[in-house]
Formats: sequence, structure tokens, C-alpha cells
Amino acid sequence: MAGLTGQYIKVKRSKNGVITYGGDQGFFTGESEDSAEARKRRMGCGIVAFGDMLLYLAGQNRRYRFKESERYINRVLSEEEYKDYFNYMYRFLGGLPAKGGNGLSGFRLQGRFNRMARSENWNLRARWGFSGRKIYDRMTEMLERGIPVILCIPLMIFKKDKEEGITFYKKEKDVYSRQCTVSAHYVVVTEVLNENDDIYLGISSWGAKYYVNWKEYLKLIHTHFLGTILGNILYIK
Repeated sequence: MAGLTGQYIKVKRSKNGVITYGGDQGFFTGESEDSAEARKRRMGCGIVAFGDMLLYLAGQNRRYRFKESERYINRVLSEEEYKDYFNYMYRFLGGLPAKGGNGLSGFRLQGRFNRMARSENWNLRARWGFSGRKIYDRMTEMLERGIPVILCIPLMIFKKDKEEGITFYKKEKDVYSRQCTVSAHYVVVTEVLNENDDIYLGISSWGAKYYVNWKEYLKLIHTHFLGTILGNILYIK
């Protein structure tokens, strides 16, 4: 078992006061599908994952703070505060496609992380993974070093596969119940659990905690076109 030990990102939802587990691109709404707000809601998962990873690092270790992180760390944020932070990351990452597209690539995340690491003199470098065989060891290594793991659930390239994806589970009293099937989506892995001969990844997505079955994830990336490239992690060391 490996996992983050510090407090993860928390945001107080405006409508009901619920405290989230990580950011949520669902804070953004838009009247039309072409609006910037609608694109953020539809394709902003990579921005949330990238921003939350950096905010967690900044909150746990002063050496990884950057100017824009100072006012957001180590406290419960309001939705408006989180949206302000998201919008900074949105600009830093170069925005989202105006039409079509599927959000940000792992290579964009890699490049922008390394740009920030160089400018802030962090002794860290990132690269997007290619091998499915290395993901587990790299995830546990990063978590043991206190670094959240950005994991991508791959896009289903072919029309025949469009309904496929990975199952998100909720956990109650050691029982994992199916919630939804997801593809083409970034999440943040915050823990790895070994339970009854199964491995589950504790993740943050849409401001909530879910679990992904590791064997199911492995099967998905190894049985779909470009699965181990589109479905991999941002490896930071």
C-alpha cells in the first residue's frame, strides 16, 4: 500500500456546502457548447489534474511553491477561488481546443511541467509514459515520495470501442460498488490499495473519491489501440 499522507485539495461547493476531494471542472457552466466555459467543463480534466498535483506539492513542501500558488495552499477553497486558480492553469497550459478535440495531451502536460520546474529551479523532471509494464512501479514510487500521480484513462479510438472504458467504483465498508464507465479522462491517483488479491487505485475525479481496479485498467490499455500511450501516467522524478 502506498499513498499521499498530506491533506488533499478541498473545495467547498457553492450549492450545498459539500467539501470536495480535489478540483472539479464541473464548477464551470456554459450556455453553448462553443463557449469557453463549456469547453472547460467538457475537456478540463487535464487542467484540474495538473493544477491539483502542483497545488498539493506546493502545500506539502515550500521548495515547490510558485507565486500563483501562495494564496491557495493548505485550506478549503471556495468555488470562485478554485476557478481563479484553474483559469491561471488554463492559461499556463495554453488553453483548450476551440472546436472538437479531446483536451490536453500527456505530452503537453510533460512540457509545461518541465518548463515550470526549470523556471522555479525544482530538481524534478517529468515524462509521459509509454510502457504499461512500468506504470505500477512508477506510481508507487511517486506516491512514496509524496507526488500525486496524473493518470489518463485512454480515449477509445475506434467506433466499435466507444462504449468501453474503465469502471469507477465507490467504496463502502470494504465493498466496491460500480458507479460509471469512463474513457478519455484524466484523474489523480492518491493511493494504491492491496485488498483480497486485488489492487485498487484511489483517485480524485470530479471533486470526489473513486477507485479503479488495477487489473481492469491493465486489461483496457493492453487490449485497445494505442492504449499504453494514451493510457499512462505523467512520471515525475
